Amino acid sequence: MWIVSTDNAYIAVMTMWLPNLEGRKGPVYRAIADAIDADVEQGSLRAGARLPPHRDLADHLGVTVTTVTRAYTEAARRGLTSGHVGRGTFIRGREPEESDNGLVDLSINVLMPDKEVANLEVHLMRRRVLPWTQLLGYAPKRGHLRHRQAMAAWLTYLGMPADPDHIVLTAGAQHGLATTMSALLKPGETLLVEDLTYSGVRLLSQQMHFKLRGVSMDAEGLKPDALDAACRTSRATVLYCMPRLQNPTSAVMSEKRRRQIAAIAEKYRLTVIEDDTYGFLSPERWPLARLIPQRTVFVTSLSKSLFPGMRLGCAVAPPGILERITQAVWATMITTSSIGADLLSGWIEDGTAARIADWKRHEGAARQAIAKRVLTGQKYQTHPCSPHIWLTLPTRWSSEGFVAQARSHGVVLNSSSEFTVGSEQPRATRLCLGTPRTRGSLEQALVRVNECLVDRAPTARAVV
Repeated sequence: MWIVSTDNAYIAVMTMWLPNLEGRKGPVYRAIADAIDADVEQGSLRAGARLPPHRDLADHLGVTVTTVTRAYTEAARRGLTSGHVGRGTFIRGREPEESDNGLVDLSINVLMPDKEVANLEVHLMRRRVLPWTQLLGYAPKRGHLRHRQAMAAWLTYLGMPADPDHIVLTAGAQHGLATTMSALLKPGETLLVEDLTYSGVRLLSQQMHFKLRGVSMDAEGLKPDALDAACRTSRATVLYCMPRLQNPTSAVMSEKRRRQIAAIAEKYRLTVIEDDTYGFLSPERWPLARLIPQRTVFVTSLSKSLFPGMRLGCAVAPPGILERITQAVWATMITTSSIGADLLSGWIEDGTAARIADWKRHEGAARQAIAKRVLTGQKYQTHPCSPHIWLTLPTRWSSEGFVAQARSHGVVLNSSSEFTVGSEQPRATRLCLGTPRTRGSLEQALVRVNECLVDRAPTARAVV
């Protein structure tokens, strides 16, 4: 039976849905909320579906009406339902899986834990670490000590113990990289990078007028002999790299490889900028910075591990370099947002941050399994813990041609030119597995990509 509101604000469907509580542990109210959550995820409860009235469900399950009320309240807290007085409780609509122009975006990686998003207001209002008078004023140049202590605790969780006095807070990793590079390099100087490198570093080099020199890679990242040769034949004094889950290739340096790179940095007195944005996902728990702490600036953020909109990261550096980075932070934005830092510090302290990161690892592994199944037979490089796939294209495709073809099939991808240092552009594209809101939407997008791969007539045209 369809129920239409008098003001046509919504249309809902009356359902005969009943929760399956078999095997669910914990309080009954939470088991009911978990059942709602699971059925929404699986698609058996769709947006607009009306849940049974409180008393009807209580009678069916043999529980009190209060228990059902608590269950529906918990579901609403998770952002799953909305209640309308006199009408009932309804499943909320989720954000559309595709953008307004019908495209699924696999060009940027954002994996959002919806349950925690629903709790943001509660965390912000009730879990402040510092008083409002400090949060609304200017922070110290490197950030409030309490926030740097929380960040130090997070770095320990990542396998990178750090003294809060060696930390400066930044507005995310991109800001951390920009301020670090401006502290270490002058316009016209050379920065060594992997020959397939993070696109944000290419943009920074263009904006700040640095020269990039690519260093050859293999399945573990930087090749030691290639780095040694680059150091011998250039005047470069700074190296940027991603030893854990490199972007875009997903390469992870082994312990042996990290020690080889560290030895070369010592030999040529290189300063290493270690970007550890995806380190929280990596099974390798020993960053390069722990081998050569006096030669490394360790940059990371909470954007990928928690939420990109909060814009909080940090740089860990030896004292002389730290002061220069701090001055660069002050010159570019004075200080980071204390309110955002306070919220995230509370999450680190109460375990919420670790729980979100654990969920992202679990969800990422599930999405990797989907990609492995859909892309069977295709050639690509990735890692079971990585949010990226570096997909090699058939010889008939150029990277730009394939990106245009995928777009015409409703999927946005990255061309290899966005990551390539040098003139030789590989026939490849990067797939981001995190952005689609559901696994089903990701699978549909990957199926479209696979269809483009097997299409033997590259007649793509760009869609504007």
